[in-house]
Amino acid sequence: MAGNAGGGHGVSVGSWIACLVIIAGFTLGGAALIIWNWPMFWAGVGVVVIGCVIGRAVNIMEDVLEYGGSNDPEPSS
Repeated sequence: MAGNAGGGHGVSVGSWIACLVIIAGFTLGGAALIIWNWPMFWAGVGVVVIGCVIGRAVNIMEDVLEYGGSNDPEPSS
């Protein structure tokens, strides 16, 4: 976890880059559907897949702690 004392969301630059790549892919694919350009749509799908691979590589799911909890999966009684 990268310096997040308040819980919630981490501040990993790699995770932000992965999210931006995925958003760019969705934007490209959405624009392609509006102008009815199938090769551009599939390029957008490819960009989304690349963003997902980047997200997996930087462990994007490790940046979120539900309800600001700790890394311990089970609460102590």
